[in-house]
Amino acid sequence: MNSIKLISLAALATSLMPSWAAQKQNKPNIIFVISDDHSVPFLGCYGNKDIKTPNFDKFASEGMTFTRTYVTAPQSAPSRSSFFTGRSTISTTMSMFSLPLPGNVITYPDILKEHGYYIGVTARSHHQDGLKRNKDIQQAIERNDMATFGRRFDYHRIGGQPLPELKVFLDKAATEGKGKPFYVQVSFYDPHRPWDKNAIPEPHDPNTINLPDNYPDNALIREDFARHYDEIARMDTQFGLMMEELEKRGLADNTIVVFVGDNGSALLRGKGTLYETGINVPLIVRWPGKIKPGSYSNVLVSGEDFAPTLLELAGYKADPKMTGHSFAHTLLGKAGTDRTWVFSARGAHAEDLPVTTKDFDLIRAIVTDRYKLIYNPVRELPYWPVDFSHEPFWLDLVEQNRTGFIPREWKERYFSERPMFELYDLKNDPQELHNLAGLKEYAEIEKKLRDTMAEKMLVDRDYVPLPFYSLDKEYK
Repeated sequence: MNSIKLISLAALATSLMPSWAAQKQNKPNIIFVISDDHSVPFLGCYGNKDIKTPNFDKFASEGMTFTRTYVTAPQSAPSRSSFFTGRSTISTTMSMFSLPLPGNVITYPDILKEHGYYIGVTARSHHQDGLKRNKDIQQAIERNDMATFGRRFDYHRIGGQPLPELKVFLDKAATEGKGKPFYVQVSFYDPHRPWDKNAIPEPHDPNTINLPDNYPDNALIREDFARHYDEIARMDTQFGLMMEELEKRGLADNTIVVFVGDNGSALLRGKGTLYETGINVPLIVRWPGKIKPGSYSNVLVSGEDFAPTLLELAGYKADPKMTGHSFAHTLLGKAGTDRTWVFSARGAHAEDLPVTTKDFDLIRAIVTDRYKLIYNPVRELPYWPVDFSHEPFWLDLVEQNRTGFIPREWKERYFSERPMFELYDLKNDPQELHNLAGLKEYAEIEKKLRDTMAEKMLVDRDYVPLPFYSLDKEYK
């Protein structure tokens, strides 16, 4: 008799459970996976037939692959800040690179936590608490109590490899989270330089891979490129094991998994630049039963867009200060308004002096469905690559340039002063080799892009002079 009463009371309690609690139990988990320095098209599912990525290719067959995702900055720290905040790097003061994310800037994990999510960040650094490798800078940050990002999370552990770190987080979510839905960002170290010559048991053959059309071709460059593919292949193996772990734990069906690159690969005209290799990154999203398997989308996506999108998928509103556009309708196959342009900006890199573009630049870019405008306010700064200026293939190019034995197109591309503006027709010139800026037949397009860029810079309170000049006069 007593047991019957207890059961009835339990049933009654369940029936009277507040609606928010019932909804919370059905909320999707979210795993946000980031590769470090990784451009389109360096996965098999993007049509690259040379690279060994069976697990990412399988993942793509189970979700939606985006071809035109652009980060807000061609460097890790500022780009990742936009992932979190749904805002540009300029508006949140994160373009300096060394700065921590201000404590009063709302992130989407903050909002998820307010609604009952157990939230975490793990593996490779999130880069949101300032530069760690410079002792003096770090001490200044600590003295002023600026490193507050880690305090936002229920679980915050930086270091270690993604697969074991994900396992630890999932254990914590099950015990400390006590049945709450969870969110976690897991970041890979791959394929960040330096590239390991022994990354995988069967390395890619430098002699058989196809280099991009705009790339110099020699043995040193081929060797370097093959090692890049090896690191992506190593990441592919680990990613596959991470997805298997979700299956083993029975979490796969109700978990949104996002895979995205934080910025472009450290290649020529890649990381640190606003060319396609610098800011166009892979994006694949899987949510079984919700996102059509094996689907592709060519809609424009910005690094600002992840915050409002994931909040919408979880059933919550974005913070009013978030400037990103949700692409949840695209993921769910519903009608909606797509972006018509994306914006990207470059600032300081690490803590070195502004001697070359390796350490500092102020380039801005607007990308539409067809065109890209790049604005080079400090065009006099010589191009110097981020993260590979010591590599043999680059030193060889430098020596060729010094001795005058470099092909003219390579000299113009890597060793000549940049123009103030660059305009590219990405449909007819995807390698961005033919600058159309200043040509009368493209004057209307150029003006529209400059106006769009200027408005974005105004809204974000950018500190760089606005991109205006007279189209009928030569700018100097």
